[in-house]
Amino acid sequence: MRFGKIALVALVAFATPAMAERTGFYIGGDIGQSNWNLSQQDANNLSSGLADQVNFYNPTINVTSTSNKFSDTSTTYSFFVGYQLRRWLAVEAAWMDLGSTSVQTNATYTYTVVNPIFPPPPTGGSYRAKSQFESTGWALSALPMLPIGDAWNLYGRLGYYMGDNKLSGRFQGQDTRAGVAVGSPYDVKLSDSDNSGVFLWGLGASYTWNERVSMRLEYDNIADVAEVGNNKSDVERFTLGLAYRFGSVEEAVPVVAEAPVAAAVAEPAKCSDQDGDGVCDADDKCPNTPAGDRVGPFGCSCDVVIRTHFAFDSAELTAEDKATLDTVAARLKELQFVEGTATGHTDSVGTAEYNQKLSERRAQAVVDYLAAKGVGQGRMKAIGMGLTKPIATNETEEGRAQNRRVTIRRTDCGPAE
Repeated sequence: MRFGKIALVALVAFATPAMAERTGFYIGGDIGQSNWNLSQQDANNLSSGLADQVNFYNPTINVTSTSNKFSDTSTTYSFFVGYQLRRWLAVEAAWMDLGSTSVQTNATYTYTVVNPIFPPPPTGGSYRAKSQFESTGWALSALPMLPIGDAWNLYGRLGYYMGDNKLSGRFQGQDTRAGVAVGSPYDVKLSDSDNSGVFLWGLGASYTWNERVSMRLEYDNIADVAEVGNNKSDVERFTLGLAYRFGSVEEAVPVVAEAPVAAAVAEPAKCSDQDGDGVCDADDKCPNTPAGDRVGPFGCSCDVVIRTHFAFDSAELTAEDKATLDTVAARLKELQFVEGTATGHTDSVGTAEYNQKLSERRAQAVVDYLAAKGVGQGRMKAIGMGLTKPIATNETEEGRAQNRRVTIRRTDCGPAE
């Protein structure tokens, strides 16, 4: 029997596949299951080889029946150190334990009697053979990689394994004549070992948690693990591993396209604006707007302050007030007035509660009058501020007269400053 070609998959380099270039040393380990893929013929050859090692066979022995029980799955693990040469290539050295496989065979045999003697020799017997082989060793491998996005990495593996392969076994038997034990039973233990090297290959995928730690899942295949007679068997490995990276990470420098140079745009010629309200004189329908007033698109004030001359304790408009509002109404129609507010104010004579209600009634009187003139029908709101917003002193008659007012604000001009 030729024993001892055990191929063990070297762990592949496990590089983080992020877009930055990563080089340097890393360490790690993995663990998983190995499948030895033994057949019935492989089991027979192993048992026959064990029997041959103890010189059981001779020309007078004929094996008449055999039954095999074998285990071809085991635990495999490894520890490795590697170096990332490029983003797409790494090399690695690993110490590996491939696990083991075992076979137990029960068999019966008969003797061919050539020269009968007395007392007659045994006519047959039975034996049980247990054998197990395992392998540990060192492996070197190269890993070509294909990064997928910022976290995933696909890789292949090519390498060479030098294994320390061990065979151990026990052979027990008993001769019989007519079904009765003859002589002493035999019980032989043996062990053997050799070193051999084979090639290996594999495929895997890795996931990067961060720039230091990564995880991988891989499949390995090692052909011709053991040669028994004319048969060869292979080993498959399915493992889950972790790797830790040392050294610095060189961040990729992004290539930034130069910003296009905008073509020079000639500034539009400035128009004439005599009152400085931001509306060209050619479009300004109110050429003498006071400085600082909010204006609409036609250059007219958005806020109109009118001084009303209400009778004491009255919200009725005087003839003078109506004449003023007629002028305001005509201008608002010309400006296509949309909506606004009328806010009433009072002087400080009287209580705050009284003046609040008075200011509301006076504002409403202005709203009603403008609506009757076709301005802001249903779109102007009356607001009363009472005595809270004076624009002049209330200590003089002239000042109190200025504070008795109604302000019309066009909300279609935009928010007030």
